[in-house]
Amino acid sequence: MDTTSNWRDEVQPAFRQRFFNNILHNLQLGHPPESFDEILEFHKIAHSIEQKSYAGATSQAEYVMQIACKMVLMEKAREREWRDYFCPDSRQRIVYKIMKLLKRHLDVTDPEGSQELWRIAERFEEKIFSKADTETDYLRKITIKMHKMENTPRRSH
Repeated sequence: MDTTSNWRDEVQPAFRQRFFNNILHNLQLGHPPESFDEILEFHKIAHSIEQKSYAGATSQAEYVMQIACKMVLMEKAREREWRDYFCPDSRQRIVYKIMKLLKRHLDVTDPEGSQELWRIAERFEEKIFSKADTETDYLRKITIKMHKMENTPRRSH
């Protein structure tokens, strides 16, 4: 007797609907729909993800696992996308604060030295920005690094 397809007979529509709703919610977290067409598109995508997982699974456990894995992938993608929505002005303010902190510690007064400090501050910020997993992680790392710099004894040339 083939038991691979029997599991589908026992899955209630409400169970599948819950997965669809969770997928839809997860999709919309990263990109809130701005039009009715976008809402429809999200519904199509969520339906496709749920349907392909359901059709491709050989058991209910595999179906649940496939949905869970896809939800994790969506979460990871959303974490990467946070950079797209982070305000460039905020980054410039952070670079400016880093530069001020560097200036206080390095006694730089000439324009060339200030330009070099600005480039150093930009590279420093960019390195942290590109390695951070989330906006919170970025802000935490910047705060920790700046705090360490503030507590470092001042150096003079």
